[in-house]
Amino acid sequence: MPPPYFVGEPTPKQGAHHESISALWNLKWKKRATLGIYPFMEGKAEDFEEVFAHFAKNNIYPPYDFEVYSAPFFPVAENLERQAAEAEEAGDTKKACELYLRAACVYRTARQPCPISPKQHIAWQRQKVAFFKGSKYLEAPLVEHLIPHYHAKPGTKEMYTSIPVTVRLPPNAKPGAAFPTILQIYGLDGYRTEHTMPSSHHIANGWASIAVEIPGTGDCPADPNDPTAAERLWSSVLDWIDQQPWVEKGKLVAWGVSCGGYYATRIAHTHKDRFAGVVAQGGGCHSMFDPEWLEIASHMEYPFDLTQVLAIKFGYDNVEQMKIDSRERFSLLENGILDMPSCRLLLINGMLDELFPIEDCMLPLQYGSVKEARYFRDSKHMGEPHARSFILKWVQDLLESVAGKEANSKTTINGVNGVH
Repeated sequence: MPPPYFVGEPTPKQGAHHESISALWNLKWKKRATLGIYPFMEGKAEDFEEVFAHFAKNNIYPPYDFEVYSAPFFPVAENLERQAAEAEEAGDTKKACELYLRAACVYRTARQPCPISPKQHIAWQRQKVAFFKGSKYLEAPLVEHLIPHYHAKPGTKEMYTSIPVTVRLPPNAKPGAAFPTILQIYGLDGYRTEHTMPSSHHIANGWASIAVEIPGTGDCPADPNDPTAAERLWSSVLDWIDQQPWVEKGKLVAWGVSCGGYYATRIAHTHKDRFAGVVAQGGGCHSMFDPEWLEIASHMEYPFDLTQVLAIKFGYDNVEQMKIDSRERFSLLENGILDMPSCRLLLINGMLDELFPIEDCMLPLQYGSVKEARYFRDSKHMGEPHARSFILKWVQDLLESVAGKEANSKTTINGVNGVH
């Protein structure tokens, strides 16, 4: 018998939004575009009306030809870029910022769920250009940094590569100032160019913010099919972070979202001494690699074929190959990582998650160090719209406790509360 999951017995299930691209728009994406939530941050619903009017006349159906899917987005994005350049030439940097970021949003949607076809790879390159042209005009700019891969494995493609990250400091940051810092670890289809909204929450709390991509996504140089590549990646990123004068020592928090939650759980154990704490939001760790789960998860909550994208991300040629050995190679339970001590770790998600089984958020509670957890009964993947406020409060309290310990330590050293 295949194992049961909280979301139901492992029998094929298909969300109605998988019927066609127009169904995806009408049942799922149109509302998100109106609200400006993922993947439509910084965009406007009007930017997509022409695209999906085209699809209403020329609907496409799964399995999608992503060359056909991505094509109608380009004229809209290019028009926004032209308007942005005109505003920039006229000195209206506020308008240029808005238009460049809107163009980036259209390119982002064109390359969803990840760059698969040649045109989608072009959309990803253009998304980056438009995004960083616009983000430099924000009150607190988002700036790209290239980190040397200090710990790259000799004799592999990792050698002589860099790790791109996006950094944002609080507004009017003074030279020499240091801030508590959030390392935002992105997921399956969200990259460092999706960091405007999350970083806005971070800097509003007085924290610096760094966005990084996981192996097999964006421009991450780590080998996606080598389970140990993640540890080398994080070691290089963390060594660079240690060198930055604007990062307050002892106040670094990692926050992994979706598939990034898998890496957050991993990093909380493998690099526990480098963090004050870690948040794993919506992540998996073991059952996400079950052949049975991979069989049923393809067409549930995710907008596209989830398991196809997971196979690409983890460096497999196809889902059938992934089913064979991904659990024994990538499971944090089977490779012993969950048995290791960890730093403070918050596991948070919605009980109805259909990307990764909720069992994966509960499993770490049974191993290794004591963990903290919050699950939302009526929410799906990531536990939104509830989770973010809980996470921000947890991080705030964590950083205050670290500050309190530092103050007590200094007091004791100065002899006030020490033994005389």
